[in-house]
Amino acid sequence: MSRLGIDGPEAALALLDSVRDLARSHDAPLLEVQAHLQAGAIHVMCSNWIESLDELAHVEPHLDELVPRERCSALLNRGLASVSLGDLDRGRADLDRALDLAVEHGFVAQEYKARHNLGCVAWLAGDIPGALALMREAADMPLDITSARGLLDLGKVLLDAGLIDEAEDVLARGLEAARRDRQPLERGDVQLDLARSALLRGDVAQARVRAGHAVRTFRALHADGRTEEVELFGAAVDLGVGRSLTRASRVAAKWATTTPVTPPERLATRIRAEVALAHHDRETARTELERLRSDSPQPLGARLHEHLLASRLAAADGDTSGATRILEDAAEQLALDQGGVHSMEIRAGLAFHAARIRDADVEAATDSGSLPALFESVERWRAASHRAPPLRPPEDEETAALVARLRRLRRSADDTPLSSAQREVVLLQGEITERLRAARGQRDATDVRAAGFDTTARAVAERDATLVTFHEVRGTVVRLVVHRAGAASQSVLGPVRDLASTTARLTSDMRAAAVARPSMAAFLARARVSSLREVDALLLRGVDLAGTVVVIPTVGLASLPWRALPSLREHPVVAAPSATAWVRRPVGAGRTPIVAALSGPGLPRAHEEVRAVAEAWGRHTGGGDAENDADHAHREGGRERAVVGAEGAAVTADVRSALASASVVHLAAHGHHVDQSPLFSSLDLADGPVFAHELRAPLAAELVVLSACDVGRSRGRPGDEPLGLAAALLGLGVQCVVAATNPVQDDVAAAAMVDLHGRLVDGVDVASALRLTAVEVPGAEAFCAYGSTWSRA
Repeated sequence: MSRLGIDGPEAALALLDSVRDLARSHDAPLLEVQAHLQAGAIHVMCSNWIESLDELAHVEPHLDELVPRERCSALLNRGLASVSLGDLDRGRADLDRALDLAVEHGFVAQEYKARHNLGCVAWLAGDIPGALALMREAADMPLDITSARGLLDLGKVLLDAGLIDEAEDVLARGLEAARRDRQPLERGDVQLDLARSALLRGDVAQARVRAGHAVRTFRALHADGRTEEVELFGAAVDLGVGRSLTRASRVAAKWATTTPVTPPERLATRIRAEVALAHHDRETARTELERLRSDSPQPLGARLHEHLLASRLAAADGDTSGATRILEDAAEQLALDQGGVHSMEIRAGLAFHAARIRDADVEAATDSGSLPALFESVERWRAASHRAPPLRPPEDEETAALVARLRRLRRSADDTPLSSAQREVVLLQGEITERLRAARGQRDATDVRAAGFDTTARAVAERDATLVTFHEVRGTVVRLVVHRAGAASQSVLGPVRDLASTTARLTSDMRAAAVARPSMAAFLARARVSSLREVDALLLRGVDLAGTVVVIPTVGLASLPWRALPSLREHPVVAAPSATAWVRRPVGAGRTPIVAALSGPGLPRAHEEVRAVAEAWGRHTGGGDAENDADHAHREGGRERAVVGAEGAAVTADVRSALASASVVHLAAHGHHVDQSPLFSSLDLADGPVFAHELRAPLAAELVVLSACDVGRSRGRPGDEPLGLAAALLGLGVQCVVAATNPVQDDVAAAAMVDLHGRLVDGVDVASALRLTAVEVPGAEAFCAYGSTWSRA
């Protein structure tokens, strides 16, 4: 091992060869077996998986002769080598045996490695929650063990989950640990994964810099295999930006094999196929893609890349419909993978891996000149996670206890960033997030296909609507409009960066005007009006709007106050995460609604507002007793009754109960959007905040009205995957959420909500009712309908 660290693997293996020679000459078979065992371990360290299995094959006949610790080591290394070569079943079996041995004999370090590596098996099998749970079990073990390798593997899982910020933080800690503990191989591996994360972000220059660090590290160690792997990564980067095809082909040729198994072998095969397509050599591309056919699970990013190449080959063959089917299959696979996890954050994060295939799909559709084809290419990648039903994980008492602790802290902690309470808040949020990411549960079968253009056009005509969608292509924002007559039109609005600057100014002006002191109110009101007009002209100029306007924004436009834009003031407005979500959600409730109206503390008019809402619905449903203290829906005389919470402010359990039992839920409370951690966006209740992340399926609520500030805002992810409180409710199956994207004065909110519910009771749909309420109550235009519209009819 000392020779390995000083002179590299060749010198270490040569020393072990001499040990075997000595062992044979002195008739010491067990010593020879131990030399094979250590050689196998060195090959594992160097990622020479086949050579490792060859060495460990000499150990197998003598496995029972080894002491338990050596036997455990042999099983660990053989399991890791098998997994790395794609034989997950054999690898898992060896790691399970190693875990049993480690637990039986109290080998804490070996137990850690077995649990951690079983987490790697789960990750390779596509089970991200399972991987995170197993790695967490290992990390929580009470032992002092170097953390570089564990952090490296955790970083890989987070990268695969699309959680790039978190992955880079973990990898940076892994790099620090590798330097501290003088583990140069781990240091090079971390540098390579940091390069991969930069590439996922689209930062090619940073990816090259980090890859260069990895190459220098591996070359200094004479780790030729690792060096070639970094060169292969560099070839993939070059190919992605259309450079150095000859170099990419030369590097990929070093990894040529009839049956590619390891990730580098499969990447090299994809590179050779892509180079062949660039040279219009369809037969070579076809041969290379055939080699990739495998029943073994592959990471999502690799699968999507293979789909992209297969689609390009079909298009080159002139099979346009076949190319489209391949892209549709890829988008459905993304939605299915997103549906396999409970964490809405990971669902959104997985869309990172679709960036390249999505961009290629949208660009090709743009170039085709077919607006229906363009609509469908954008829609199949948009908010794919919302097409999969939420998982229903089992109750977790430990997570519930952490949430309760966080609730108490958030209720009482001051806002000082460096206070001990605030530091604990951050730690608790991190702990809860990790647990939610590892949560698994029951998944329902569902249709994850995106709505096609014809289906959407029929819905637009039937619902008397105009559908206005926005998407990005080649650095510009494009507007696509589907009109009631079934026609479509397209407009290029301008560079993404310019629109982002203008819309950010509007958001700032809206917030400033909402909380302005009297001395500044007039000035800020004029700035707000000016920004609204400017954004309106940029986004909606020239559009022939009719009926209900359904807006499908990009992630950069998701938090705009759509209801306040001048062109939309005369129209009912719905902002939806995707056209598919709007098309597939019904407009009418189909039954007499059960209504729950609840209030939080600290709002002078909140209880009065809730009483008025309950009385309005009570007159319709026959349950007009506004002093009803029940906290769940019930029947009286065969008729559903409107329900309010107990006298005074509601608690978090009341909200969860209402969402699970009532079809219409009205919540009047202080709201908070947390942009850096959107799933910790919340509403204030008597026992503390209720968080977006703790809302769980199944929900009965069809319409949720949030009489609160800011909770209509969302933070976007690639694939136009929104995260926030309103987005969380839509993702859990709520048909329509009414919310505001900026602060709203208490008296405005109270007056607007009473007016709104009065119209809903009369059978007006939500979007139309909000338009009328905005006319009646100045300032009510801050509220918008999200998802779809809704009516009691």
